Amino acid sequence: MIGAGPSGLAAGKVLASRGIPFDWYEAGSGIGGLWRYGNDNGMSGVYASLHANISKESMSFSSLPMPRSCPVFPHHTRVLAYLESYAEAFGLHGRVGLRTEVTSVRPLDGGGWEVVRRRRGAAEAETGRYSEVVVANGHHWDPRLPDPAVPGAGEFEGSAVHTHAYRTPEPYAGLRVLVVGTGNSGCEIAAEISRTAARTFLSARAPAHVFPKMLLGRPADHWAAGRLSALPRFVKDPATALLLRATRGAPALYGLPEPVRRPFAAHPSTSDELLVQLARGAVTPKPGVRSFGRDSATFTDGSREAVDAVVYATGYSLSFPFLDPAVFAAPDGRTELYLRTVPPRLPGLFFMGLAQPAGAAFPLLEPQAEWIADLIEGAVLPPTPEEMTRAIARARERHDKVYAPTYRHGIEIDIRGYRRALRRELRAGRRRARRSAASRPGAHRAAPVPGAG
Repeated sequence: MIGAGPSGLAAGKVLASRGIPFDWYEAGSGIGGLWRYGNDNGMSGVYASLHANISKESMSFSSLPMPRSCPVFPHHTRVLAYLESYAEAFGLHGRVGLRTEVTSVRPLDGGGWEVVRRRRGAAEAETGRYSEVVVANGHHWDPRLPDPAVPGAGEFEGSAVHTHAYRTPEPYAGLRVLVVGTGNSGCEIAAEISRTAARTFLSARAPAHVFPKMLLGRPADHWAAGRLSALPRFVKDPATALLLRATRGAPALYGLPEPVRRPFAAHPSTSDELLVQLARGAVTPKPGVRSFGRDSATFTDGSREAVDAVVYATGYSLSFPFLDPAVFAAPDGRTELYLRTVPPRLPGLFFMGLAQPAGAAFPLLEPQAEWIADLIEGAVLPPTPEEMTRAIARARERHDKVYAPTYRHGIEIDIRGYRRALRRELRAGRRRARRSAASRPGAHRAAPVPGAG
């Protein structure tokens, strides 16, 4: 298994509870993945002030709730402490091979996988052979910059970093700062920088819905994953828009244009701080960037602003550096995976955590790991590769009718729909396993007497 962030921890807990033997490798010196501030695996983009933008209930694993003493939106240190307590509760710490990077995962001609790993400081890499590999390396670690590059970006003389490298606002004090992107990180970092910057601009190619963290006294993600998600879309969309208008007001109050997409057609951006700073005029909204000069940015509405620094909040690429792209890749942000887990024609390879609901993915991870464990043990059988390929195509068709056609939304899911689909697949997989067992020679022996033996 590769990775000891939330996805890897959930998989490790389930595999260990089943008694399935496994080796587990993590490039960093500790567990937690992106939630370990300054993780020495280089993959954490957590900044010093970051708090979760979804509630502690939505960030809890199925088997272990976050402590009641934890605030509704915990600081990143509290999230890491929770992950540490999860690993402690299920005896996972001693199972992880820390400071060990997996550099290659290669399918073998006779079946199974060759895995090459290198422990930090070791003179040579080591190679192992496995019947199954679980990939849990996360999808918020490989910074994605605008593509194609904005004209003039190479001529800009100020500082330009991705949010992955952002840690504190102090370097931006007194500067004119442009934040590009209105995802969660872009919204929160723009608000934080604006408290000490001379000017702060927030650029978005398309108008976005910005949710306050609390709606009618409840965390916004409770609405997104709870009552509202149970409604049909033709009811949910106007109901959500009405709820936002009643609690937050019209976007024009903050100088924002009215979004043209439905509230859940894009991944929700939540930030109380940004709304306050927009209302104060500390953050100036701008449309997409058309070009850069030495010390300026020109926007698609023709306006031009002097700029000293740029922070790109442009998301992350789905990357698997240990897999040859000819074996598996996600160049457009989409994954050819059955139920976001199983590649149809790569038996024994499984992926964890590549499904992005409106809230946190934590509650989905253990059920996903249970399915993988069932597949490894043979308690369930997957559909044929052809059936999985057709199901992936149908899922993509449905996805494209609901979500924005952007890289960021390539793995977006409806949490309730995914849970239903996974439950259906578990039932169908058990039926396939029973039929397969019944068709094998010797499968029709007399059944044992109940209670005997």
